[in-house]
Order: sequence, then structure tokens, then C-alpha cells
Amino acid sequence: MTGLTPAAVAFVLAASLAPSAAPPDRLPWLGHGAQVDPGFGYYKDRSPESIADEIAVNGYKVVHYVVTNDGAVSAPLVEAFRRRGIGVWYLTFGNGTYSTAGLPDGWESWRMVTRSDLAGTPLQDGYTRFCLNNPAYRAWKKASMAAVLRKHRFLGVEIAEPHWPEYPGITAPAYACFCRHCKAAFTKTYPDEPELPDIIDPASSRHPDRNPALWRKWLAFRASSLNAFLNDLVNGAGGLRASSPGRKVCTWTLALLGPDGMRRVLEDSGEDAAEVVRLVKPDVHCLQTHWPDWLRPELKGDYVLGYRPFLDGIRKVAPRLPVIVQGDIGSQKQNRRSWEWIRLFERTCDNMGAQGSQMYEYFIGGYMYDEPPRIAAASRSGDTVRLSFTKRLDPRSAGQVSAYALSRGTVQAADVDGSVVTLRVAGLPRSGTVKITARGISDASDRRLFNDKPPRTLIGQTVTVTGMQR
Repeated sequence: MTGLTPAAVAFVLAASLAPSAAPPDRLPWLGHGAQVDPGFGYYKDRSPESIADEIAVNGYKVVHYVVTNDGAVSAPLVEAFRRRGIGVWYLTFGNGTYSTAGLPDGWESWRMVTRSDLAGTPLQDGYTRFCLNNPAYRAWKKASMAAVLRKHRFLGVEIAEPHWPEYPGITAPAYACFCRHCKAAFTKTYPDEPELPDIIDPASSRHPDRNPALWRKWLAFRASSLNAFLNDLVNGAGGLRASSPGRKVCTWTLALLGPDGMRRVLEDSGEDAAEVVRLVKPDVHCLQTHWPDWLRPELKGDYVLGYRPFLDGIRKVAPRLPVIVQGDIGSQKQNRRSWEWIRLFERTCDNMGAQGSQMYEYFIGGYMYDEPPRIAAASRSGDTVRLSFTKRLDPRSAGQVSAYALSRGTVQAADVDGSVVTLRVAGLPRSGTVKITARGISDASDRRLFNDKPPRTLIGQTVTVTGMQR
């Protein structure tokens, strides 16, 4: 900017940060997708192209990129997905973070005050919770989301898990929030109530059991605060609609099975899905499976039928709004789900009138422990053959030339990149078909979430490739 006046410099900088409408993105944004968190070891030490290839050959056209640090998004991975025709959402957490790296000075003041804090034993569970009523946190969150969307070609942003903690209510160690911002907002809303409820001392005159009137106000306050938080992030000054026009917005709320499911979600977490979509007007809404449901080992893939009341509530206020459902397929050992389970889940969502689903997280499903790798696609280019497998491979077994036999030609080398093997072959015919048999290839069992089952090995599979030598 040499030669520019200070005023001109300021103008150029302002213009570079000004919102600009994103061009229409023609990649898929609805449908059955997979959540991908590149922070896990399964995605490390391999190319972005191999990750995108694996997701694609397993049938996914939509990815929900789990971002735990806004400054560490992999642009090459986003672009690799896009080159494969996969639409990519930016999934960010609304009520906190798993990583405090890159946060500005003073971020500690954003913390929620939880039941554990009130009891003098601060919660240390790996997740840092931020207060939805903290104006500094709101301002930073809006600016950070806008910066990510300016820098990366995401379809849009999902504000995941914006709820107040936590099930099953006031006995939960994470139950919150009792910070000074919440107190100020509560007393402003209810001037006749100078103090917040006391959930620690059952003998207190402000305990829920002794002061139900105060408690009803508190529950209403939590719900209205959560709605205001989301509305501010999306529609407020500097919010997503202003900073990132043309990018889609997906809001999340919890769903819970049982006759009291809707009441529990509202009272424990302050969430009313219908009110969120009525007020915020997102482009799509996601119903998140609550942890008391997904951790059940006996849970059937069609359990989402029990979420019909949540879906019906949304349909009453926004009949045309796309809705998707999120599930968990293996965060704990007892709830690792198979492909058959997932397909039933997806069909049930379709039959309910939902427009898609997403599973947390792609690499933790039961199929990673129970199924051997298989070749999903094969292609030839000159003297090389590219094999795309359904899962990440053990580089030792997959890198052995003896693992591959050709009907014509001899394998000289086998290069392994995640789930992709590139064979360099001598003696291939100039044209026509070649049969390739792969055997004795194991999966990368050391990259799984849990290391409690042996590697799965491909006994034998034959595929045919067609191509012409250059």
C-alpha cells in the first residue's frame, strides 16, 4: 500500500473486510451426510485427497466439518471434498469449545459458572463452556464465524450444541449458568428478583423446591436467553446474515425420547426447537440426538420415530423448513453402529419427512471394527492403477507388492495413502481389461477410536480395470 494516504489505507482495509455475497454454491447441502473431525488420528498422516476419496466411495455427498479451532481449518481438505462433488458445512460449537488455542486475551471471563463452580470443585472434563449471555463472547463468536466463512469455501455454518447444560437438571455437575452476566440479565428481566435460584442448598428460600415461582422465571429466562443468543449470532448486528450473505445457516437443538422428552429438553437445556426456528429463521434445522438416547446399546436405528413431536412442532411454525437429524455411531464402545443400523436410521428419517441426516463421527462406526477393507473403485492411467478402498489401510500389508496379482502385468511398487493404493505396473497391455486380485490387506486398526478389537483383513477380492496406455 505504498503511497496511499492513511485514509485510503483505512478504506482499502475496510473494503477487504466488508461482507460480500457468496456466489450460489451448486454442491449438495442436504441429504445423508457424515461428520468429519480432522483432529482425530484417523485423518492424520495422509493426503486430503485420500480422505475425500474415502468419504466419496462410501456414498456421502455432504460432509459436516467439525471445527474445534477456527484458526486451524484445513483449506486443502475443504477443497479436496469440493473437487469430489461433496458439499462441506462448517460445524462450530455454540456453547463452548474443545480448544482454547487462538482465543483472545481475556477469554477466561466468558466461562459459564456451573454447579461445580458454585460447589467449589470446578469441572475439568475437556470442554470449556461459554456463557450465552456474555456480550464479549457473542461479539467474538460472530467475528470468528465470519472470518472462517470469508477464508474457506464452506456451504454455510452450523451452530451446534448451543444449549444450556445439562441433563438431568440441577444435579448435573455442568448445570449452568450463574455468572454475573446471567444475573444482570435475569434481574433486568425480573426486577422483583434480586438473586438467582440457589441449586446448592436445599434449605435455601431460593431453592427450586422452596420457590417454584422463582424457578419458573428462571426456566423462562434460560429459554429466552438461548433464543436471543442464536438470533443475535444469525440476525443481529454483525451476525451471519450481515457478514456472510449467501451462506446457509443451520441451527441445532436437542431431541430426547420419551413422553417427557420435549419438557426435559426445554427445562434442562432451555431449548424449544419450534421457537428457535420461528425466531431465528435458519435455512435448515438439525435435531441432535441427546446423549441419554445415543449411548443405549440396544437402541434401534428407527428410534428417531420417537422424535416426531419435535419435528411436528417445527412443521407447525415452519412447514417448508428443511430438517435433518443427527445421531452418534460410536462415541462409546457399547453404541458402535453398523452400516445396516445407519441405513435404517436414514430410511426412517426419509419416511418421517426429514431432508437428511448426519452421523458423529464417520470413522468411529462399528463397521470400522467389524468389516475388512474392500476395493470400492479401480482405475488405470498409463502404467499406474489406482485402487480406492472403503477404509484406511495398514501401510505395511497394503504396501506389499505380493498383496496384488494381475491377469496381465507385474506390480513393481505399491504406494499407500490412507485408503488409496497406487500400483506401478510393468507389462500392462496398451488397451483392454486387466483383472487385479488383492489379498491379505488389513485395515489401520491403530487409528481407531478404541483399540479393543483385532485388525480386519481382506481375504481376497478381484476387480477389473479398463484403460489405455498413454
